[in-house]
Amino acid sequence: MLPLGHLAVALLPVTLYTLVRKRRLPTGTVVVLLVLATQLPDLIDKPLAWTFHVLPSGRMFAHSLVVSLPVLAGVTVLAHRRGEGRLGLLFSAAYLSHLAGDFYPILFRGTDYYFFPNLFWPLLAANPDRAPSFAAHGPESALSLFVWVAAFGCVTCYGIVSMYRRRHPAAPV
Repeated sequence: MLPLGHLAVALLPVTLYTLVRKRRLPTGTVVVLLVLATQLPDLIDKPLAWTFHVLPSGRMFAHSLVVSLPVLAGVTVLAHRRGEGRLGLLFSAAYLSHLAGDFYPILFRGTDYYFFPNLFWPLLAANPDRAPSFAAHGPESALSLFVWVAAFGCVTCYGIVSMYRRRHPAAPV
C-alpha cells in the first residue's frame, strides 16, 4: 500500500468520528500523530532493507507483530502514565492499521501470501523482497507523484499549523 493509502485508512475513520461526535476536525496533534504512526513501519524497514541492506525485506522488522506489539504496548503504557492514554491508543491503532494495509491479502490467501512469514518474524524466516529498491516501488509518473506529495503535504501542514494555532492562539495568520 502506498503512503497516502496508509494514512487514509487511519485518518478517514478518525475524521468521521470526530466530525460526528464533536462537530469539528481532528486536532493537529491527532493528525500529526496519525501521519507519524501510519508511516513509521515503512520509515524503519524500507531504508534498512533497500538502502542499507541490513534486512532482506522492507516488510520485516517494524512490520512484525512479534516486534511491534510489545513496543506498542510500551508506548501505550508510557502515554497513559503521562496522562495521554488516548493518544497512545490512537498511535497504536494507526500503526497497526499500517500492518493491516500491508498484510490484508492474508485474509484471501492465508499462509500462501508471500509476505505471511514476515508478519511473524523472527519466529518465522522472512521472505525477501522481490524488487528491493525505492525505484521499483515509485510512482508511474511525475503527476501521480505530485498528487501524492501534495495531498500528504496538505494533511501534514494542517496538523502542524493546527498544533501551532492551539499553542499560540493570538499569533497572526
